[in-house]
Amino acid sequence: MRPSSSLVFFASSLATIASISSTAIDKRHIQAWPEAIRSYYAAASSQLSNLRSTIPTATLAALTPSSCNLASPVMPSISGLPAVSEGLSLYHVAVGRGTQNYTCDTKDPESTPVAAGASAILYNATCMSCIAPMVLAKLPASTLLLPTPKDGKVLFPAQAIMSGHHYFTDSTPTFNLHTAAHNFGIQFAKVLNKVPVPETQQQLGTDGSKAVVWLKLSAADAPEGLAGDASPVKEIYRVNTAGGSPPKTCEEMPGDFTVQYAAEYWFWG
Repeated sequence: MRPSSSLVFFASSLATIASISSTAIDKRHIQAWPEAIRSYYAAASSQLSNLRSTIPTATLAALTPSSCNLASPVMPSISGLPAVSEGLSLYHVAVGRGTQNYTCDTKDPESTPVAAGASAILYNATCMSCIAPMVLAKLPASTLLLPTPKDGKVLFPAQAIMSGHHYFTDSTPTFNLHTAAHNFGIQFAKVLNKVPVPETQQQLGTDGSKAVVWLKLSAADAPEGLAGDASPVKEIYRVNTAGGSPPKTCEEMPGDFTVQYAAEYWFWG
């Protein structure tokens, strides 16, 4: 198991929230925030209170990545999505923020958009999944309301640091968890199962797009001429998605277009 290096950043994020909550903020300003942002900060503030009530302040301040117990997180589940295969352990958790990509037949406005891969920056949320799962659950929808971070910058509002990139190599989903700060490996994958998000769990994008399907993927061979970078990952899940789905038809759509999305990615090995 690979411990996260994001715990210090997450702890500082909680400290920032505590500082904000202890000052006199005009309630009208808070009410003006989008619901997803308010929900995220409310969850983070509640989580900080819980941590402070159970962990001494000095201990909380001294938390390190090795403090994360990767046996404790419970991955979000949805009816119809198979469970993690027996014998696998949690390796990494990331929040992806980017675009789902599509093509359209511009000569047929009634045709259906065709998926053409995705492109996203992945942010380390492993320790967040351990110590603040209810905060992590709010992150995809809330970060979707904020500008897309520049490559190498932290993901707001969680201050999560970058753990890599998700893209497609030809038609193969690729998870490149290799940065200047760490090397968690490069994994190629294939989709095993996909499950639509029920209406009761929909997290819409800022453009009104529905959440893309939840996925279970398995490790796949590298495309011809390429090689993965030593990774123990055997299965990957895309869960808790927000936005990313295309319109029902290609009416008034260009030949190529993107839809903003965010999601949690859980890596098991």
